[in-house]
Amino acid sequence: MEISQMSTREKRRIVLVLFSILFLFIGIAGKLFWIQIAATEHYSSRSINLLKNSVVQRQRALVLESGRGEILDRHMKPMTGQFIKALVVFPVNSEYLGEPKQMNQLAYILNTTSAQWLAFSQHLKEPKVWHSADDEKPIALSKNQESQINRLGLSYLKVVDMEDRYPSGMTARQLIGFIGQNPDRIMSIYGTELEKGKLALTSKIGGAGLEKTFDTWLRGIGETSISYFTDAGKRPLLGLDARMIAPDNAFYPVKLVTTLDLSLQQRIEELMDKLHIREGAAVVQDVAQADIVAMASRPNYDPMKVDLVSNNWSNYALKATAPGSIFKTVVAAAALDEGVVDPNETFTCQGSLGKYGFTCWRKEGHGPLTLEQGFAQSCNIVFAKVMQRLTAKQLESYAHKLGVLSEVGWTGKTSMNQVLHQLDTEESGQLFGANTPHDDEGVLMQTAIGQRDVMMTPLQASNMIVTLLHDGKRFEPRVVQDIQFQTGRSMEKFPTQYLEKGGKQVSAATSRTLLSWMGEVVSEGTGQGLKGAKWKLAGKSGTAQIQNGKQEKINQWFIGYGPVVSPKYAVSVVIKNTDPSESNKAIPLFKGIMDILADDSSNR
Repeated sequence: MEISQMSTREKRRIVLVLFSILFLFIGIAGKLFWIQIAATEHYSSRSINLLKNSVVQRQRALVLESGRGEILDRHMKPMTGQFIKALVVFPVNSEYLGEPKQMNQLAYILNTTSAQWLAFSQHLKEPKVWHSADDEKPIALSKNQESQINRLGLSYLKVVDMEDRYPSGMTARQLIGFIGQNPDRIMSIYGTELEKGKLALTSKIGGAGLEKTFDTWLRGIGETSISYFTDAGKRPLLGLDARMIAPDNAFYPVKLVTTLDLSLQQRIEELMDKLHIREGAAVVQDVAQADIVAMASRPNYDPMKVDLVSNNWSNYALKATAPGSIFKTVVAAAALDEGVVDPNETFTCQGSLGKYGFTCWRKEGHGPLTLEQGFAQSCNIVFAKVMQRLTAKQLESYAHKLGVLSEVGWTGKTSMNQVLHQLDTEESGQLFGANTPHDDEGVLMQTAIGQRDVMMTPLQASNMIVTLLHDGKRFEPRVVQDIQFQTGRSMEKFPTQYLEKGGKQVSAATSRTLLSWMGEVVSEGTGQGLKGAKWKLAGKSGTAQIQNGKQEKINQWFIGYGPVVSPKYAVSVVIKNTDPSESNKAIPLFKGIMDILADDSSNR
């Protein structure tokens, strides 16, 4: 029937149907606009955050690169984030795994068996990287393996560039730190990013070390992931291949340029392992600016398997421990600057003071010694008698002047006006315990030889040497000098800083005197084991008795500088919790480190 033949009622009915369809279409289109564009933050009666939900969905894909910034040494050599070729396997229906011949070829290429390959790939529920059976670490493929896999034409396999954040041979692990999940910290620090969906509670953030202190910069702007499309039956969708999702920004991720020297760091850690250092630390600072060139800690740990209960991940270079006789440097500085000792005056050591049960390490005694000789021989009796002429307040003042009681690492404000401490969990030193009587003579004598309650970090010890080499001026050693955009343009700079506040410091004359006495420690005193070093060296030894449970243990120290003429480096080493019967490893370690530095300097 033609429209002209319809009744008026029928015409009205058709018009109403058409208008209803039109309004329905407009309503659906408007709803879609609202969901996709206008209401990505909250939708539905339960206020589901669609933007945040999209992030969660994206995280279900396999992450190939965290998007975190690189950590580089002073020569721009990468210390983290190496890339390897890895095989990604996507979950598909078992009938799409390939022909038996292809399976056998693939197993041969991967140096495994067909049975092992099927056990790995047959029942996957999410994308997975082909890894070693022992530690689930991705296996790096060669170019030849990559081309052979590609020639098989199996669409559910993809060879990709994958970030290995913490390579197996990585050094400076305690200083660099690790990343991990920490929902409480995310909520307290990154609440805004969490609310906007830029972070999830399951996101990995810096957990320790530089990864933690510089997390704000290192986090980047997003990760790179890969997805694969199948239907409900896990059959590949034709025309859709693996899809990469990555941030598109030429400025990120950033580069964290440290003051470390990767080559020196590697060789020093190899030396520590060769000497079988179970527990200890070593710090190397360049004399010119006090920058940290190397910082090593033992025992080592795996950043991918962090046991928080264990102390393996803790950086012992920043932990305070009993210093023993290296603290005599502070006592000598106070005695010289306060003028309580005549340079030609002699003290008699008979092996025992005669009270408090106070003895010298040399049981038969040293005989008559000047303060200079007492320093070289590390005589306890000489320093006990010198301490009788000093007050607790004076000693504390010089401990502050030499920077052994406070945190010394670089601290300052960033361009965002935030206070930044470069070194994570750096500890302060200590002179007296909370309930220790400061003016008790017996206490002061034990304190004078670096025992009782005295605590110092290896970094404070090496920085004390730098302070003396700069005539008493104290530096704030830095380990990061610059943060750069990916383009190379500087984003944030951390200039060299001094610790001076109010101009209080050890005098230049006393600083030079102590440095010359350190030369005598090596030529005539307790550091004679350093005579055969490639550089002429100077320093101070230390042995501290500590109590580990019911057992008596020893901390072995040596701190110093080299070469004596035109000093380049200050070094401190400590070997912790050794048995009293063990041979001294501090001097061989110090000597070995200085020889490494000497070789490096001669090759430049």
